[in-house]
Amino acid sequence: MRIWTIAAVLFALGAGQASADTNAKPYNWTGVYVGAQAGYAIGESLYTNTDFPGEYVEYDPDGSFGGVYAGYNYQLPSNVVLGVEADLNLTPIEGSNVYWWIGIWPYETASAEIKYTAAVRARIGYAMGRYMPYIAAGVAIAKYDFDFITPAGHVYYQESETLTGWNIGFGSEYAATDNLLIRAEYRYSDFGSAGFSQPDFFSIEDAHINLATHDFRIGVAFKF
Repeated sequence: MRIWTIAAVLFALGAGQASADTNAKPYNWTGVYVGAQAGYAIGESLYTNTDFPGEYVEYDPDGSFGGVYAGYNYQLPSNVVLGVEADLNLTPIEGSNVYWWIGIWPYETASAEIKYTAAVRARIGYAMGRYMPYIAAGVAIAKYDFDFITPAGHVYYQESETLTGWNIGFGSEYAATDNLLIRAEYRYSDFGSAGFSQPDFFSIEDAHINLATHDFRIGVAFKF
């Protein structure tokens, strides 16, 4: 995937520059920044219900996404960098699969779409001149639409849930100039699960959906 290649190059450049920056004028990471990002997400999402054991859908949406982020860093005298950051991704991430009835008969077609994701995270990094590896964790939110609609157009169910969970990730950032920050990051987000009833689908009272994603993203930000 092209984005993985770009990210690998960014990591290599940052690591190489870390030692070169040792004798240069010290760079300070303290400040506010605003940026844009793009990436690819691989989702894990399972629909089940206890009223009809063995019926399930593995939606597993995946795809490219893009969004914005903003945050604040504070660099301590020890070169430890503490920060807080929020981001919002608006590009839909989609998936489709079959609905399995009692685990034997597949029925077309079930589809899902992550409409948007958002996160608020705390970050901790270590400044190595203009290069900074970091880890981050916090709250994750996703707007998730999913359904089971036959090819003929019959709607068995059509749901929309706002899921809230947690995320954790690691990455590295490089200050290409005093104001331009480039990053590459891996993130795992567990958006939790939701239970609901489906009176339109055989009066199911205990349906259940969960969602998690693995994603790799790159970003460019302006530091004020």
